Amino acid sequence: MTKNTPNKKFKPLVNRENISFLFTFITCALVFFLSLFASDKIAHSVKSALSLCANVIIPSVFPFIVISDFLYAYMYFSPKDLIGGAFEKLFKINRAGLYAFVLGILCGFPLGVKCTSELYKSGKISRDEAERLIGFCNNTGPAFLVSGIGLGLRKNANDGLFLYFVMVLSAVITGIVFSRGRHLQKGCSENLRQNSFSFTASIKNAGVNTLHICSYLTFFACIVGMLRNTIGENYTYLSIIPFLEVGSATSILSKTRLLSPRLSLALSSFAVGFSGFSVHLQALSFISDTDIRTGMYFIMKLFEGVLSFMLTLIFTALFKL
Repeated sequence: MTKNTPNKKFKPLVNRENISFLFTFITCALVFFLSLFASDKIAHSVKSALSLCANVIIPSVFPFIVISDFLYAYMYFSPKDLIGGAFEKLFKINRAGLYAFVLGILCGFPLGVKCTSELYKSGKISRDEAERLIGFCNNTGPAFLVSGIGLGLRKNANDGLFLYFVMVLSAVITGIVFSRGRHLQKGCSENLRQNSFSFTASIKNAGVNTLHICSYLTFFACIVGMLRNTIGENYTYLSIIPFLEVGSATSILSKTRLLSPRLSLALSSFAVGFSGFSVHLQALSFISDTDIRTGMYFIMKLFEGVLSFMLTLIFTALFKL
């Protein structure tokens, strides 16, 4: 007689863990082998990235992370609040998600995704709402765009303000477009209470998160530098780097002479709207302990990037910017 073997449940071959491992393995292997032959080039890329972090990223990000913790603790939207009601009608997301959207717009990434993860874990928004919310709340902060990219890199604060305006408009349009056919989840909590705030814990959190951001920026700066040494600074190179990392891409695009100022600004706008894989990996780290799926996130960020690119070309042509 044959024994009946119990049915075994097999894990799918393609899942978030496998994709993450494969991407990490290929990237690290590529960096290792190329570093053997281009160590001096990598050292230059690391120095440039650290300079960018010291002069632009840390001054513009660190204080806003502290501010974001304060805002998250004391912002309050009542069930009858008109702003919260408008947010629900526009995006078909519980008004609790307004916290993440406001933080993402005012303080920049990765605070929008971080807040979304906390809202989902506390049961204030559903999984579907969280999956759409991270797609348009994970944005570049005004301090980085105006003082960092505008004044620091492009030597023009108006460029930073313009990029910020286009990014916010694109984020709102993206959220509305991807809310079509959705219905507001009424099962989630709408009574939002204030959270506790610790100044010392917030400073510690700001230090850790700022170091986190700078670490990703430095790593991707190495990839950008190796890519430049492999294919040269040409149109292909300039069209690839906006997908990788915002800071490095906008820095390079602000200095290149291969593109017109208008096209350089449009590609910078795409980089800001799409946010880059450096930011996306940071975002994934905040939702790695949840069951939030990321497919919709990448589609929405690509849509926002393309929309930012097109709106920039349209506005610069209409207003002769």
